[in-house]
Amino acid sequence: MVRSGMAIWDLTEPLGFDVSWCVEHHFPSYSMVPDNLQALAYLAGRTKRILLGSAGVILPWNDPLRVAEKIVLLDHLARGRLMFGMGRGLAKMEYTGFRQDMNEARERFDEAAAMITTALETGVMEGNGPFYPQPRVQLRPAPSRSFKDRTYSVAMSPDSIDAAAELGFAGITP
Repeated sequence: MVRSGMAIWDLTEPLGFDVSWCVEHHFPSYSMVPDNLQALAYLAGRTKRILLGSAGVILPWNDPLRVAEKIVLLDHLARGRLMFGMGRGLAKMEYTGFRQDMNEARERFDEAAAMITTALETGVMEGNGPFYPQPRVQLRPAPSRSFKDRTYSVAMSPDSIDAAAELGFAGITP
């Protein structure tokens, strides 16, 4: 199933698509991609023109420092073609699988999103919130270009749309 999915994905650029988005899901049978950034790295190495979108990296399930590092590295590999989409997740089964309280999702997302978006612009990650206390560290490699017009939110609720707007995201993908 993974190889056949990748074979279809390989056709996106030759068929003239402008962007290919990849979701992050864990455990259900409707998705084969638990690490959409890893899958996008595969596509980055096989394409030259198409934009690559993470729709989205689910922030409460990922450490913000690791997300920022992966996004920066993938953007270098893709030569600036990455569109960074993030979300907070809405599947109870996925929160259960990660041993996380779904009631903390909004706060975890808000804290991580602010840290990550700042780090992608400055090359520095730090935070003093309750979920992700992070001493100041430099990202290596450093971001090579701004993500201001390339950061999106996968928003399925009105409060997620408001949070994305407050962070100044380029867009919202419902």
